[in-house]
Amino acid sequence: MKEKGRKRLAGLLLCLGLLSSAALADPLPAHDLVLRTPAEDSGTTCSHDFCFWQMTEGELDEDIVWQVLMQPLTVLNGNQRDQIRVRARPEKDCQDYVGVVTCASQGVHVLSSEGDWTLIEAYSSAEEGSKVRVWATRFQGYVETKLLKEVPVDDEYGIVIDKLKQRLYVYRSGHLFSTLLCSTGFPREDTPFHETPAGEFAVVSWVGGFWSDGGLYCDYGLRINKGIAMHEVPCTFETDQATGQEIRDYHRCERYLGEKASHGCIRIQRDPTPEGVNAKWLWNHLSRKPVTKVIIWDEIGRVLGEPDEDYPLYYNPAGGKYYHSSPECLAVLKKYRPLRAFTWGELEDEAFSGLQPCPACAPEPDREGIDRANEKNTRQ
Repeated sequence: MKEKGRKRLAGLLLCLGLLSSAALADPLPAHDLVLRTPAEDSGTTCSHDFCFWQMTEGELDEDIVWQVLMQPLTVLNGNQRDQIRVRARPEKDCQDYVGVVTCASQGVHVLSSEGDWTLIEAYSSAEEGSKVRVWATRFQGYVETKLLKEVPVDDEYGIVIDKLKQRLYVYRSGHLFSTLLCSTGFPREDTPFHETPAGEFAVVSWVGGFWSDGGLYCDYGLRINKGIAMHEVPCTFETDQATGQEIRDYHRCERYLGEKASHGCIRIQRDPTPEGVNAKWLWNHLSRKPVTKVIIWDEIGRVLGEPDEDYPLYYNPAGGKYYHSSPECLAVLKKYRPLRAFTWGELEDEAFSGLQPCPACAPEPDREGIDRANEKNTRQ
C-alpha cells in the first residue's frame, strides 16, 4: 500500500475509533481493506460497550481486543459434548431449526428476551450428518431462556484466531504477547462441515492427544467446540532407520501452517515463537477456571491488504533462508542473533527476494502470501 493510502486508511480507522493514536505512528502490518463487523448485516444492534459482534474483524487496537476478550461469555447450559438446535420461532413445537449451538463452550449473542424464550445469534456449529445443514454461518433464532448461563473468563490470557490471516494471537494482561501460525478448517464442496465456525468460545477441556482421519496424531488438544479443538500440528509416526526408534514426522501437515488445511480443528505450530509460545505452551498456560476465552474472526467479505512498506522484518545475513518477525527468533542459532533489520517493502529487492517466511515466528506474509490468502478466501 502506498504511503498516502496507508495514512488515509489509518486516519479513517482512527476517526472511527478502531485504531489508537499511538498505532497511527507505527507501520501497519497486513490489515483489512474492508472494515466489517460480525453482525453488521444482521439488522440488529446491541447496547454492550465492548462486544465481539460489534467489533471490527482484524482489529488492530489491542485495548479494544482486550476489552472484548474480558467480557463474560453467555453460553447454553449443558454438557460440553451436547448441542442445541435453535428454533426459527419461540415455540416449543417448532421444528424449523436455523442453526446449532454447542453447550458450555460456544458463546451466543443475546438480542432480546420474550419471557420463556430469548432471541440469539451465533455461528452454526452443525457437524457432519446433522439434520440442520447450516455450516459455520451466522444465524438468528430462539432458545429457551432457562438455558442461558453467564460464564466469567480468565483475566490473564485470551486467544484470537483470524481465519483470513491464519494466525493465532495470544493476548496477555492487555497486550498482544505472541503470534503463531495456524490452520483452520478447509471445506470443499462435498465437505462444507469442515469449515471452522467463527464466534466466541471457551477452552473447556484438556483432551490431550488423539488420532484424526488419515492416520494423523494430534497432541495437546484443547476442546473449544464439541469436536473442534486447538491442538499441535498433526504428525505421523515413522521408524528411524538408524536407531529403529519410533519418531514423529510433521512434514505432511506442517508445510500448510498459515493456510486452511484441517477438518475443522485449529492446528497450531510446534516450533516456539520468540516468546517461547507453541501448542504445548498453550496446554500448560491457559486457564481451566475461569475459562480462557477464544475469539475466532470469520473471513466473509474481508480482503487482506499489504503491510506498510517500512514495516520491520529481520534476516540472517550469514546465509539464512528465512525472513523473521523478531531479531530474536528461536529458530535461528544464538550466535547469529540478533538478526539484521530490513523492511517489508524490500522483500522483492534482489538481496531479499529469495527469503521465505519463517515457520516459527509468523512474520507478515509477502505479496504472494497475501494474494494467496485472498484467492483462497472462498467466503467473499
